[in-house]
Amino acid sequence: MKTFENARTFMLEQARPLEAALFAYHFENGGAADVLAELTRYQNEDGGFGRALEPDFRYAGSSVLATSVALQMLGQLGISADEPLVQGAMRYLLDNLDASRPSWYLIPEFPDDVPAAPWWHGYVDGGPDGFLPNPTAEITGYLWGYPAFAPEDVRLRLTEASLVWLEQAEEVDMHTLSCYLRLFQTSSLPLEVKERLAGKLRELLATAVVTDPAAWNDYVFTPLHVVDSPDSPFADMFASVIQANLDHLVHTQADDGSWPPPWSWGDFFADTWVQARREWAGILMLHNLRVLCNFG
Repeated sequence: MKTFENARTFMLEQARPLEAALFAYHFENGGAADVLAELTRYQNEDGGFGRALEPDFRYAGSSVLATSVALQMLGQLGISADEPLVQGAMRYLLDNLDASRPSWYLIPEFPDDVPAAPWWHGYVDGGPDGFLPNPTAEITGYLWGYPAFAPEDVRLRLTEASLVWLEQAEEVDMHTLSCYLRLFQTSSLPLEVKERLAGKLRELLATAVVTDPAAWNDYVFTPLHVVDSPDSPFADMFASVIQANLDHLVHTQADDGSWPPPWSWGDFFADTWVQARREWAGILMLHNLRVLCNFG
């Protein structure tokens, strides 16, 4: 299959070793230990992750943003709480919780000369007070996935705050919805929490997901961002357009086997963007290949 073979060539020759190890794990019987060894390179002494793990934010120090990316990868592998990478990440998150909101901040303050996407320079996490759903809803899911790391009262307070914010929302952006989808997908989440999430998520996804194929080349929330396999609990909502979205993935693969990101830094740190763009291509390729595989 040309789609897969071209992608494999790009992954082995141009992607980061981390994505190459994940590719081998998912498609070529590679070992989880190889992925963990590569992921270790991005962890700092405080347990958090940084070092451009999220390619648009290249600050070497730890951030909740990068740490959440690491936990997403660890979740793909089904890594237990005994793994030091998990223990460090969860320690960092609990150390950096602002209990007064209660929330986490996506990124810390960082020097102006650190290469990063223009939207991260000058980024402010909300106002002076109030709940921050992105990334707090997602991180709350990790507290349920690894419950030994947080007191029950903290976990329950964050869960209720996440639910109340969502239930009151009339419109939610794609990044925040992704955080809630990751919370919803937490296997150990209590049933009553899932039930409160499900109805509101369906309501919001109905308007947030772009179903017009003509718009899918832009940076938008597509059906396959929500329905990544036929078993998705939201598959029925987008059944009429899933095949078209799968066809779009196949048809938009670049000649070098990659799927370039549909966004850009413009002239901002232009030289670094060349590298970040290539790293994103490997990340997006891994996601797209897994989706295509899930749908056969």
